[in-house]
Amino acid sequence: MSKLIRYFLLLLIIPLGWTGYSQNTDSITVIPMVTVKTDTVQPGQQKARTGRTARPDNFWRRIALGGNIGFQFGTVTGFNIAPEARIRTIDYLYVGVGFIYQYFRFKDYFYDLTEKDYISYTSNTFGGRIYARYYLRSLFDNWAGNFYAHVEYEYLHYIIPFELDPNGKYQAVYYPNDFYSRGREVRDIQSIFVGGGYSQPISNRVFLDFLILINLNDSPYSPYTNPVFRLGVGVGL
Repeated sequence: MSKLIRYFLLLLIIPLGWTGYSQNTDSITVIPMVTVKTDTVQPGQQKARTGRTARPDNFWRRIALGGNIGFQFGTVTGFNIAPEARIRTIDYLYVGVGFIYQYFRFKDYFYDLTEKDYISYTSNTFGGRIYARYYLRSLFDNWAGNFYAHVEYEYLHYIIPFELDPNGKYQAVYYPNDFYSRGREVRDIQSIFVGGGYSQPISNRVFLDFLILINLNDSPYSPYTNPVFRLGVGVGL
């Protein structure tokens, strides 16, 4: 009789043991499903490793601040400083705006008919730009994704120390029918650039931009000579 009682108790214990194991298994599988959240950090950024949810991909995290410096040598020699801000819109398409200051020296731009000599002049230029830039990260999940295409509209305003004068003694080298005298002339230059570049990350939020552009609206009044090279730096918020 005692053997039957022991056997009966054993049958009761075994199902209870398996039931407890099943509940533990459920708790292990359910808890991660509840606590893990979708990571909305931009691609390429480090995911959060703590128990807290990663910061959401909000408006401010789509903004990057930076700018570029440019230089050129030749008939037109100069440099420019251009701070800018841009925002990621759709996919890897960025839209940006910037302010521009430039200093240029135009070599032998006028010919002095009296002194029989060429005249150069310098100019301080102010302006702004808007642009669109698309990175190839949607196509390549490696270093090649750092390449991008770039299109830009730029407006410049500058003053030259000469003014049109039919009786002037200074002849424009590139416009031989135009004559100038010492004075003040305001010029507004509009340029359309197309090209591309490469973005080199320095840290998680800091990067360098290397850019090569062609000015489609080039003219003798333009302060640029094609191609135009730029080196920029940016910091994501």
